[in-house]
Order: sequence, then structure tokens, then C-alpha cells
Amino acid sequence: MGRILMTWELGAGRGHLAPMLSLAGALRAAGHHVELAVRDPVDAKPFVERAGFVAHAAPIPTPGGGAISLASYPQILKQLGFAQPDRVEARVRAWHSLFDQVTPDLVICDHSPTALLAARCRQLKAIVTGTGFFVPPDVSPLPDLRPWQPSEPDVLARDEATVLNSLNSVLERFSASGLDRVAQLFAVQAQALFTVRELDNYAAFRRPDYLGPVPASGGTPPVWPAGTGTRIFAYLRRFDMLPALLTALRDSGQPTLIYMPQQPHDITAQFEGGNLHFSAEPLDMDQITQQCDLAVLHAGHGVTAALLLAGKPMLLLPLHLEMLLTARAVAALGAGLVAPELKPAGMARKLTRLLQAPEFAIAAREFAERYAGLDVKGIPSRFAALVDHVLGQ
Repeated sequence: MGRILMTWELGAGRGHLAPMLSLAGALRAAGHHVELAVRDPVDAKPFVERAGFVAHAAPIPTPGGGAISLASYPQILKQLGFAQPDRVEARVRAWHSLFDQVTPDLVICDHSPTALLAARCRQLKAIVTGTGFFVPPDVSPLPDLRPWQPSEPDVLARDEATVLNSLNSVLERFSASGLDRVAQLFAVQAQALFTVRELDNYAAFRRPDYLGPVPASGGTPPVWPAGTGTRIFAYLRRFDMLPALLTALRDSGQPTLIYMPQQPHDITAQFEGGNLHFSAEPLDMDQITQQCDLAVLHAGHGVTAALLLAGKPMLLLPLHLEMLLTARAVAALGAGLVAPELKPAGMARKLTRLLQAPEFAIAAREFAERYAGLDVKGIPSRFAALVDHVLGQ
């Protein structure tokens, strides 16, 4: 069996950690030795320790990336410092130090472009995992992610060339073969796309080879506020208009269960009670998706996909580009509404519409029926079989 390092370098929240732990559990059950490198080791520590794994701090770039105003994957990399070869080289060397410590036979990279580059420098086997957004297709130039508000092609080409030159400069310093295009960085031994075609912003550029979203495991049973009506599940972060949103949820009178990691005390003190109940602990998503009637969230991929597969409509409040693309995909299905400007009146109006109009729930149920045969619970074991195949090559 193999020694495996699973990496998570970019992206905030627990939407990366929960799938990583599910997959790591399947790999351990298959007999592999698995260690993790995580972006936020402090936040991840209790979850990793509970699962019985060793977690290292991933070498990460400075904060940033993914802003709604960015238009391409290379632009995201540029904002994160990938146009500065000396900075990239320093992170590659940090990854190499971690490789020396773990001695992996295989690196499994979730939103980890520097780890991929470091593996290429060492000629290590790698598998890229992701939801689509951070696994760009092997095309050049990489497409504009905002076709409804297109950017100048010359600007996109210039930024992509800048990032490519930087990556190749670093590869040359390690005597590794260069790249013909940025997306070639992701052309490794295998890719595992944990999504469905309808939620993949690069779907037009790929074969329809999707494993489906990794199921979240664990979580506490949901405790809903008393009362009848439409059960609303909200998964929220703190943002400027959060009090206005919570006011709209309270004014709706519907029993609403709100999961907020790292809950702000001032918010919970102001709004807890009546038809609103807060949870700081991760909730059992199997129970949530079955018990709720409507969801309000920022369009993180994992929870959005789980709710779609359960046939539940959504109000989506994206905070960055990946979320915006996922939210627009849900709206295109007719299964939800997007409030990208996060204005109080718009959020309240769209919440009311979702509560009153049946067509959103109908569209969500139609999507769920289309994927009724998808064995979500079996996805981790199917991934473990892919890993066995790659290790045997």
C-alpha cells in the first residue's frame, strides 16, 4: 500500500476539509498511510484529530484570489503572487521540505497549484481533485469565467502569459520540464472531478466524466425551532449585510436553523430566539437535506450540490467568483435565486418569492430525480480504487 499526502492550499472554509476527510477515511480503509497538509491547521485541528489523521500546515500564498471581479484562472493565480517567481520558488521549497518529511508515493492535490508545481519538480505522482472551478481544462487560453461581462482578450492573454513565464522560470530552477500552457500544470496522472456537469463552469471543455460531490460525514443532529411552516436551513458567514438578512429571515416567521462557524456573539445575542436558532457545530447534512424545505447560503459547492441532489430550492448569496458561478448555475436550473449584490431589499424580496412561488421547488425536485441513480455514498470508495490504479502504474 502507498504513502499518500493530501493537500489543501487555497480556498476558505470547511468545504475543502470535509471532503478531504471523507476521502482520507476511504484511503485508510483501503490500507494506505495518509497524512494531510491543510490551509488552516488551527480550525481544522479538532476535525482532523477526531478522524485520527496527522495534519501539517500547508505552505500558502498571501490571502486573496477568487474575487468576483477576476475573469480567469490565471488572473486568480496572478493575484495570489504566481507572477513572482521568487515567491513561488520559496513556497515550492517549503512543499519539498514537507515531502521530505512525509515521503509520499502520491500527492493528492485539492486546490493546490503550488503543491502540484512542487510535485512536478520532484517528478512525484499526483492526482488533482476538485469541483471544476479549480481544475481548469487543458486548453489555452483558459476561458473567461465571466462571459456575461466579458474581459478584453488581450488582457486575459497577457495575464496568462505572465503566470506561465513565472511557472516555467521556477521549473527551470529545479531542472524540471517546462509547461506549454498554464493548464498543463493540472495534466497529471489522474483527475477526479467531484461535481456534476450542471455545476461545472468548464463543462463545455470536458468529457462528461464526473464522480459526483463527495458526501459530508458526521455532524450533530439538527434541532429546529418550534413551529410550523417552511423549514429554512441557512449556512452563513459574517458579511456586511448579515443583520439585514437575519432580519428578513426573522420577519418571515418560518422556522430557521442557521449554521455559522465561528459564530459572532453580537449577532447570535441579537437574533437568537423565536423562529431563529443558531448552531456553531457542523450539522448532519443527510438529515438537513431531508428535513429542510428551503436553504439560504453563499453557494459553496459541497452544500449546494447536496441540497440540489435532495431537491431543495435555494437563495444564494455569493461572496466570491467560485460561489457566483455555482449560484448562477443553480439559477439556470430554475432551482434558486441569486442576490449577488447582497442588498437588503433584494435579499428580502427574493426570499419572499422563494417562499411563495412553487416553481423553484419543482425545478429542484426535477434535478434530484435526474440524479436519483447517483450512488453518492460510494464516491469515496470509487476514488480509492482510482488511487490504487495510479499507484500501480
